[in-house]
Amino acid sequence: MNILKGLTKIKSSFARFIETTNNFMWVQRNEKFADKRLVVEQLTDRVLVRVKGEEVVPFLQGLITNDMTHLQSGSTPLPKTSAMYTMFLNKAGRVLYDSIIYRTPEPNTYLIECDKFISNELSRHLRLYRVRRNIQIDAVDGEYRPWIVFNPVGSVVRMDTSVQVGQEVISTPDPRIRDLGTRVITKTDKTWKDLANMFSKSGDITVAKPTNDCNYRMHRYRYGVGEGVQDLPPGKSFPLEANCDYMHGVSFHKGCYLGQELTARVHHTGVVRKRIMPLRLSVPASPKSINISTEAGTNIGVIRGANLDRALGLLRVEQALGSTKLFVDGNICYVEKPYWWPNELPKKARVEGC
Repeated sequence: MNILKGLTKIKSSFARFIETTNNFMWVQRNEKFADKRLVVEQLTDRVLVRVKGEEVVPFLQGLITNDMTHLQSGSTPLPKTSAMYTMFLNKAGRVLYDSIIYRTPEPNTYLIECDKFISNELSRHLRLYRVRRNIQIDAVDGEYRPWIVFNPVGSVVRMDTSVQVGQEVISTPDPRIRDLGTRVITKTDKTWKDLANMFSKSGDITVAKPTNDCNYRMHRYRYGVGEGVQDLPPGKSFPLEANCDYMHGVSFHKGCYLGQELTARVHHTGVVRKRIMPLRLSVPASPKSINISTEAGTNIGVIRGANLDRALGLLRVEQALGSTKLFVDGNICYVEKPYWWPNELPKKARVEGC
Protein backbone atom coordinates (compact mmCIF):
# COMPACT_ATOMS: atom_id res chain seq x y z
CA MET A 1 0.00 0.00 0.00
CA ASN A 2 2.81 2.40 0.94
CA ILE A 3 4.55 1.55 -2.32
CA LEU A 4 1.41 2.46 -4.28
CA LYS A 5 1.14 5.77 -2.43
CA GLY A 6 4.78 6.48 -3.18
CA LEU A 7 4.31 5.73 -6.87
CA THR A 8 1.23 7.97 -6.94
CA LYS A 9 3.24 10.85 -5.45
CA ILE A 10 6.04 10.33 -7.96
CA LYS A 11 3.53 10.25 -10.82
CA SER A 12 1.89 13.45 -9.55
CA SER A 13 5.24 15.22 -9.19
CA PHE A 14 6.27 14.13 -12.68
CA ALA A 15 2.98 15.40 -14.11
CA ARG A 16 3.54 18.80 -12.49
CA PHE A 17 7.07 18.85 -13.92
CA ILE A 18 5.76 18.08 -17.43
CA GLU A 19 3.07 20.75 -17.07
CA THR A 20 5.65 23.35 -16.06
CA THR A 21 7.94 22.32 -18.92
CA ASN A 22 5.08 22.58 -21.40
CA ASN A 23 4.16 26.02 -20.09
CA PHE A 24 7.64 27.50 -20.34
CA MET A 25 9.14 25.13 -22.91
CA TRP A 26 12.55 25.84 -21.38
CA VAL A 27 14.82 22.93 -20.62
CA GLN A 28 18.07 22.61 -18.75
CA ARG A 29 21.27 22.95 -20.72
CA ASN A 30 22.88 19.66 -21.67
CA GLU A 31 26.63 20.24 -21.65
CA LYS A 32 27.48 16.83 -23.16
CA PHE A 33 25.09 17.37 -26.07
CA ALA A 34 26.06 21.04 -26.31
CA ASP A 35 29.70 20.24 -27.11
CA LYS A 36 28.65 18.48 -30.31
CA ARG A 37 26.38 21.04 -31.97
CA LEU A 38 27.18 24.52 -33.27
CA VAL A 39 25.40 26.98 -35.52
CA VAL A 40 27.53 29.36 -37.62
CA GLU A 41 25.76 32.49 -38.81
CA GLN A 42 26.93 35.62 -40.58
CA LEU A 43 25.61 38.74 -38.83
CA THR A 44 24.29 40.46 -41.93
CA ASP A 45 22.63 43.23 -39.93
CA ARG A 46 25.86 44.15 -38.12
CA VAL A 47 28.82 46.09 -39.56
CA LEU A 48 32.14 47.44 -38.32
CA VAL A 49 33.60 50.91 -37.97
CA ARG A 50 37.36 51.23 -37.45
CA VAL A 51 38.66 53.92 -35.11
CA LYS A 52 42.41 54.48 -34.84
CA GLY A 53 44.84 57.08 -33.57
CA GLU A 54 47.12 57.82 -30.64
CA GLU A 55 44.28 59.51 -28.72
CA VAL A 56 41.64 56.91 -29.51
CA VAL A 57 41.35 55.59 -25.93
CA PRO A 58 40.57 58.92 -24.20
CA PHE A 59 38.37 59.84 -27.16
CA LEU A 60 36.14 56.77 -26.84
CA GLN A 61 36.34 56.90 -23.05
CA GLY A 62 34.32 60.11 -23.09
CA LEU A 63 31.60 58.69 -25.34
CA ILE A 64 30.81 55.18 -24.08
CA THR A 65 29.31 53.65 -20.95
CA ASN A 66 32.13 51.14 -20.43
CA ASP A 67 35.79 51.63 -19.54
CA MET A 68 38.31 51.51 -22.40
CA THR A 69 41.13 50.60 -20.03
CA HIS A 70 39.70 47.06 -19.95
CA LEU A 71 40.88 46.66 -23.54
CA GLN A 72 44.32 48.21 -23.20
CA SER A 73 47.26 45.83 -23.45
CA GLY A 74 48.75 45.03 -20.07
CA SER A 75 45.90 46.52 -18.05
CA THR A 76 44.21 43.16 -17.46
CA PRO A 77 45.06 39.51 -18.12
CA LEU A 78 42.78 39.58 -21.18
CA PRO A 79 43.85 37.77 -24.37
CA LYS A 80 45.65 39.69 -27.08
CA THR A 81 42.42 40.30 -28.96
CA SER A 82 39.27 40.68 -26.91
CA ALA A 83 35.97 42.51 -26.88
CA MET A 84 33.87 44.73 -24.66
CA TYR A 85 30.15 45.49 -24.68
CA THR A 86 29.14 49.13 -24.40
CA MET A 87 26.60 51.76 -25.41
CA PHE A 88 26.74 55.26 -26.84
CA LEU A 89 24.27 57.64 -25.15
CA ASN A 90 22.85 61.04 -25.98
CA LYS A 91 23.03 64.00 -23.60
CA ALA A 92 19.80 62.93 -21.92
CA GLY A 93 21.27 59.53 -21.05
CA ARG A 94 19.22 57.55 -23.57
CA VAL A 95 20.73 54.84 -25.74
CA LEU A 96 21.77 55.85 -29.24
CA TYR A 97 23.74 52.78 -30.29
CA ASP A 98 24.62 49.46 -28.67
CA SER A 99 27.98 48.11 -29.73
CA ILE A 100 30.79 45.68 -29.14
CA ILE A 101 34.30 47.11 -29.33
CA TYR A 102 37.12 44.81 -30.42
CA ARG A 103 40.78 45.35 -29.73
CA THR A 104 42.84 44.52 -32.81
CA PRO A 105 46.49 43.44 -33.09
CA GLU A 106 47.25 46.90 -34.54
CA PRO A 107 48.33 49.50 -31.95
CA ASN A 108 45.71 52.14 -31.08
CA THR A 109 43.17 50.52 -33.40
CA TYR A 110 39.69 49.29 -32.48
CA LEU A 111 36.72 47.91 -34.39
CA ILE A 112 33.25 49.02 -33.31
CA GLU A 113 30.47 46.61 -34.20
CA CYS A 114 27.06 48.24 -34.62
CA ASP A 115 23.70 47.88 -36.36
CA LYS A 116 24.17 48.41 -40.10
CA PHE A 117 21.17 50.74 -40.28
CA ILE A 118 22.83 53.31 -38.00
CA SER A 119 26.49 52.88 -38.98
CA ASN A 120 26.53 56.22 -40.82
CA GLU A 121 24.92 57.95 -37.83
CA LEU A 122 27.50 56.40 -35.50
CA SER A 123 30.34 57.61 -37.74
CA ARG A 124 28.86 61.13 -37.76
CA HIS A 125 28.48 60.96 -33.97
CA LEU A 126 32.15 60.04 -33.60
CA ARG A 127 33.30 62.78 -35.98
CA LEU A 128 31.17 65.35 -34.15
CA TYR A 129 33.07 64.74 -30.92
CA ARG A 130 36.47 64.11 -32.48
CA VAL A 131 37.12 67.88 -32.50
CA ARG A 132 40.85 68.31 -33.30
CA ARG A 133 42.09 64.90 -32.26
CA ASN A 134 44.12 63.04 -34.86
CA ILE A 135 41.75 60.09 -35.11
CA GLN A 136 40.79 58.18 -38.23
CA ILE A 137 37.20 56.90 -38.51
CA ASP A 138 36.39 54.51 -41.36
CA ALA A 139 33.56 52.18 -42.31
CA VAL A 140 35.17 48.80 -42.96
CA ASP A 141 32.18 46.67 -43.95
CA GLY A 142 33.98 46.06 -47.24
CA GLU A 143 36.99 44.63 -45.37
CA TYR A 144 35.62 42.76 -42.37
CA ARG A 145 32.61 40.59 -41.69
CA PRO A 146 31.11 39.72 -38.25
CA TRP A 147 29.90 36.21 -37.44
CA ILE A 148 28.41 34.41 -34.46
CA VAL A 149 29.06 30.79 -33.58
CA PHE A 150 26.67 29.51 -30.93
CA ASN A 151 25.33 26.38 -29.36
CA PRO A 152 21.51 26.30 -29.55
CA VAL A 153 21.25 24.82 -26.06
CA GLY A 154 23.51 27.43 -24.57
CA SER A 155 26.85 25.85 -23.73
CA VAL A 156 29.92 28.05 -24.15
CA VAL A 157 31.58 27.48 -27.51
CA ARG A 158 35.08 26.21 -26.94
CA MET A 159 37.58 27.38 -29.51
CA ASP A 160 41.32 26.85 -29.64
CA THR A 161 43.16 30.19 -29.80
CA SER A 162 45.24 28.75 -32.64
CA VAL A 163 42.25 29.54 -34.86
CA GLN A 164 43.23 33.21 -34.60
CA VAL A 165 45.62 33.69 -37.52
CA GLY A 166 47.40 37.04 -37.62
CA GLN A 167 45.02 39.85 -38.45
CA GLU A 168 42.70 37.70 -40.54
CA VAL A 169 40.53 36.39 -37.70
CA ILE A 170 39.48 37.81 -34.34
CA SER A 171 37.49 35.49 -32.11
CA THR A 172 36.26 36.05 -28.57
CA PRO A 173 33.44 34.85 -26.33
CA ASP A 174 30.50 37.23 -26.47
CA PRO A 175 31.35 39.81 -23.77
CA ARG A 176 27.72 40.08 -22.62
CA ILE A 177 26.84 36.46 -21.84
CA ARG A 178 29.17 33.64 -22.76
CA ASP A 179 26.27 31.33 -23.56
CA LEU A 180 25.45 33.62 -26.49
CA GLY A 181 28.44 32.08 -28.26
CA THR A 182 31.68 33.19 -29.87
CA ARG A 183 31.97 36.42 -31.80
CA VAL A 184 34.20 36.11 -34.88
CA ILE A 185 35.53 38.88 -37.13
CA THR A 186 36.99 37.78 -40.47
CA LYS A 187 38.07 39.30 -43.73
CA THR A 188 35.26 39.42 -46.27
CA ASP A 189 36.81 36.63 -48.34
CA LYS A 190 36.06 34.11 -45.58
CA THR A 191 32.96 32.01 -46.19
CA TRP A 192 30.58 30.01 -44.03
CA LYS A 193 32.47 26.87 -45.03
CA ASP A 194 35.76 28.38 -43.82
CA LEU A 195 34.30 29.03 -40.37
CA ALA A 196 32.64 25.63 -40.25
CA ASN A 197 36.03 24.05 -40.91
CA MET A 198 37.65 26.18 -38.18
CA PHE A 199 35.21 25.08 -35.52
CA SER A 200 34.85 21.46 -36.59
CA LYS A 201 38.58 21.08 -35.87
CA SER A 202 37.89 21.83 -32.21
CA GLY A 203 36.54 18.31 -31.63
CA ASP A 204 33.68 15.96 -32.48
CA ILE A 205 31.35 18.80 -33.49
CA THR A 206 28.46 19.07 -35.92
CA VAL A 207 28.30 22.51 -37.56
CA ALA A 208 25.00 23.69 -39.04
CA LYS A 209 23.56 26.70 -40.82
CA PRO A 210 20.83 28.80 -39.16
CA THR A 211 17.19 27.95 -39.81
CA ASN A 212 13.93 29.88 -39.39
CA ASP A 213 13.42 28.58 -35.86
CA CYS A 214 17.07 28.16 -34.85
CA ASN A 215 19.06 31.31 -35.51
CA TYR A 216 20.96 33.99 -33.66
CA ARG A 217 17.97 36.26 -33.19
CA MET A 218 15.91 33.46 -31.63
CA HIS A 219 18.95 32.49 -29.55
CA ARG A 220 19.25 36.05 -28.19
CA TYR A 221 15.56 36.26 -27.48
CA ARG A 222 15.68 33.09 -25.39
CA TYR A 223 18.18 34.81 -23.13
CA GLY A 224 16.42 38.16 -23.14
CA VAL A 225 19.19 40.07 -24.93
CA GLY A 226 18.25 43.07 -27.07
CA GLU A 227 20.48 44.16 -29.92
CA GLY A 228 20.28 46.76 -32.66
CA VAL A 229 17.76 49.43 -33.55
CA GLN A 230 14.80 47.06 -33.72
CA ASP A 231 15.13 45.94 -30.09
CA LEU A 232 16.70 49.16 -28.79
CA PRO A 233 15.24 52.08 -30.79
CA PRO A 234 17.62 55.07 -30.68
CA GLY A 235 16.58 57.63 -28.09
CA LYS A 236 13.87 55.37 -26.62
CA SER A 237 15.85 53.20 -24.18
CA PHE A 238 17.91 53.73 -21.06
CA PRO A 239 21.05 51.59 -20.65
CA LEU A 240 19.99 50.00 -17.36
CA GLU A 241 16.53 49.16 -18.72
CA ALA A 242 18.35 47.39 -21.56
CA ASN A 243 20.34 45.37 -18.96
CA CYS A 244 23.61 46.97 -20.05
CA ASP A 245 24.78 46.88 -16.43
CA TYR A 246 23.97 43.17 -16.08
CA MET A 247 25.90 42.46 -19.31
CA HIS A 248 29.11 44.14 -18.14
CA GLY A 249 28.54 47.15 -20.37
CA VAL A 250 28.58 50.00 -17.83
CA SER A 251 31.45 51.21 -15.66
CA PHE A 252 30.39 53.08 -12.54
CA HIS A 253 33.98 53.84 -11.55
CA LYS A 254 35.48 55.65 -14.54
CA GLY A 255 35.29 59.39 -15.20
CA CYS A 256 32.63 61.39 -17.00
CA TYR A 257 31.15 60.43 -20.35
CA LEU A 258 28.30 61.67 -22.49
CA GLY A 259 24.96 60.83 -20.83
CA GLN A 260 26.56 59.65 -17.59
CA GLU A 261 24.62 61.78 -15.10
CA LEU A 262 21.24 60.06 -15.34
CA THR A 263 22.78 56.58 -15.58
CA ALA A 264 24.85 57.14 -12.44
CA ARG A 265 21.91 58.63 -10.54
CA VAL A 266 19.61 55.71 -11.35
CA HIS A 267 22.32 53.23 -10.39
CA HIS A 268 22.99 54.86 -7.04
CA THR A 269 19.30 55.00 -6.15
CA GLY A 270 19.16 51.28 -6.85
CA VAL A 271 15.74 51.54 -8.50
CA VAL A 272 15.32 50.25 -12.06
CA ARG A 273 11.63 49.44 -12.37
CA LYS A 274 11.59 48.31 -16.00
CA ARG A 275 13.93 45.95 -17.81
CA ILE A 276 14.01 43.96 -21.02
CA MET A 277 12.95 40.37 -20.36
CA PRO A 278 12.45 37.24 -22.51
CA LEU A 279 8.92 36.19 -23.41
CA ARG A 280 7.53 32.93 -24.72
CA LEU A 281 4.36 33.50 -26.75
CA SER A 282 1.54 30.98 -27.02
CA VAL A 283 0.57 32.61 -30.32
CA PRO A 284 3.06 34.58 -32.48
CA ALA A 285 2.52 38.31 -31.99
CA SER A 286 1.60 40.51 -34.92
CA PRO A 287 3.82 43.51 -35.72
CA LYS A 288 1.10 45.75 -34.27
CA SER A 289 1.09 43.93 -30.91
CA ILE A 290 2.57 46.36 -28.41
CA ASN A 291 1.11 46.19 -24.93
CA ILE A 292 1.69 43.41 -22.43
CA SER A 293 -0.95 43.16 -19.72
CA THR A 294 -1.78 41.21 -16.59
CA GLU A 295 -4.85 39.03 -16.11
CA ALA A 296 -6.56 42.07 -14.57
CA GLY A 297 -5.93 44.05 -17.76
CA THR A 298 -3.20 46.30 -16.35
CA ASN A 299 -0.53 47.25 -18.89
CA ILE A 300 2.91 46.47 -17.46
CA GLY A 301 5.09 46.66 -20.55
CA VAL A 302 5.55 46.68 -24.30
CA ILE A 303 6.93 44.32 -26.93
CA ARG A 304 10.35 45.42 -28.17
CA GLY A 305 10.95 42.61 -30.62
CA ALA A 306 9.18 39.42 -31.69
CA ASN A 307 10.05 36.45 -33.86
CA LEU A 308 7.76 33.42 -34.11
CA ASP A 309 7.03 32.34 -30.52
CA ARG A 310 9.85 34.35 -28.94
CA ALA A 311 9.84 38.00 -27.96
CA LEU A 312 11.50 40.67 -25.87
CA GLY A 313 9.40 42.79 -23.59
CA LEU A 314 10.26 45.97 -21.72
CA LEU A 315 8.42 45.09 -18.52
CA ARG A 316 7.87 46.33 -15.01
CA VAL A 317 9.94 43.63 -13.35
CA GLU A 318 8.11 43.30 -10.04
CA GLN A 319 4.65 43.07 -11.63
CA ALA A 320 5.85 40.75 -14.39
CA LEU A 321 7.44 38.23 -12.04
CA GLY A 322 4.54 38.53 -9.61
CA SER A 323 1.90 37.68 -12.22
CA THR A 324 0.77 34.13 -12.90
CA LYS A 325 -0.34 35.04 -16.42
CA LEU A 326 0.54 37.76 -18.91
CA PHE A 327 -1.25 38.56 -22.15
CA VAL A 328 -0.43 39.96 -25.59
CA ASP A 329 -3.47 40.58 -27.81
CA GLY A 330 -5.52 38.44 -25.44
CA ASN A 331 -3.16 35.47 -25.81
CA ILE A 332 -1.16 34.07 -22.91
CA CYS A 333 2.58 34.64 -22.81
CA TYR A 334 5.18 33.51 -20.29
CA VAL A 335 8.02 35.45 -18.72
CA GLU A 336 10.87 34.31 -16.52
CA LYS A 337 13.83 36.01 -14.95
CA PRO A 338 16.96 35.14 -16.99
CA TYR A 339 19.43 32.89 -15.18
CA TRP A 340 22.26 35.38 -15.79
CA TRP A 341 20.59 38.20 -13.84
CA PRO A 342 21.86 38.90 -10.31
CA ASN A 343 20.30 36.98 -7.45
CA GLU A 344 18.15 39.61 -5.74
CA LEU A 345 15.04 37.93 -7.16
CA PRO A 346 14.25 34.21 -7.64
CA LYS A 347 15.49 32.74 -10.89
CA LYS A 348 15.29 29.48 -12.83
CA ALA A 349 18.36 28.45 -14.83
CA ARG A 350 16.54 26.95 -17.75
CA VAL A 351 16.91 27.70 -21.42
CA GLU A 352 15.36 25.90 -24.34
CA GLY A 353 17.38 24.78 -27.32
CA CYS A 354 16.26 24.91 -30.93
